[in-house]
Amino acid sequence: MTGTREVGLILLGALLLGGVTAAVHPKRPSFLGPPDDPNEITLAQTSAANAKILWVDARSDAEFVAGHIPGALSLNFDNWPDAFPKFLDHYDPSQRVIVYCSASSCQLSREIAEKLRASGVTDAGFLKGGWEAWQKEHSPTPRTP
Repeated sequence: MTGTREVGLILLGALLLGGVTAAVHPKRPSFLGPPDDPNEITLAQTSAANAKILWVDARSDAEFVAGHIPGALSLNFDNWPDAFPKFLDHYDPSQRVIVYCSASSCQLSREIAEKLRASGVTDAGFLKGGWEAWQKEHSPTPRTP
């Protein structure tokens, strides 16, 4: 009986450690939700500073062409060598840089914002909910007859 009890305790300990690791790991699965990040910006937070925001679209070039936030620049890992110098031409240190991708489950905006900060753009954050959240907030209101 002692062996069964010890095995049970070991399994319980492993389960607890696995759960804690999954909850706090920076690259945890998206179904657990992203960890709290001070660089995550909500649409409500952008409303007050809209004129002082440089929007950066981290999605593919094809997705950017299909639709993007007005005035946004396309900057992703595929076009970085060509697009980053263009970004610098538009960048003003007094602006807040906010990167977005397709949705909350997309990590590209977080990764591009990190790369921008590593490149010296200290005030680079990412939009919570991404393009989906922006579209939902800015979709045209249906007309009623």
